[in-house]
Order: sequence, then structure tokens, then C-alpha cells
Amino acid sequence: MDNVLIDYDRLIQLCDCLAGSEGVMDMEARMADVKARYGSYPQDKWDRNMQLKQLFEKWAGKDIYEIVM
Repeated sequence: MDNVLIDYDRLIQLCDCLAGSEGVMDMEARMADVKARYGSYPQDKWDRNMQLKQLFEKWAGKDIYEIVM
């Protein structure tokens, strides 16, 4: 059961990285936008977000944008 909550939390984090004010957007563009607005975006957070994307793509067997668009 604990694993489900952890995976759910990861999914929420991934969705946050894909969500812009107008809807789903490219994850790297979203993080770059945050960096531009706030002046920085921690590299370790950027890297973790990219790892989350790869993890869910592996589990789904397809590109994340095919799933959310």
C-alpha cells in the first residue's frame, strides 16, 4: 500500500511539471518558464523531473505526451 502512495505522489509531481496555465505543455519548456520567472530552477529538481518522466514512460510503454495530450 505504501508503494501506491509513493507512486501516486510521483505522478502528481510529473503532472505538475507538464501543466501550464493553458494546459499540457512540454516539460522542459515548463521548467524553463519557471526558471525565467523566478530566476532559477534547481538542477537536481530538473533532473528528478526528467527521471520521473522516463520512469512513467517506461511503465506506460509510450511517450508521456501521447498519454496526456
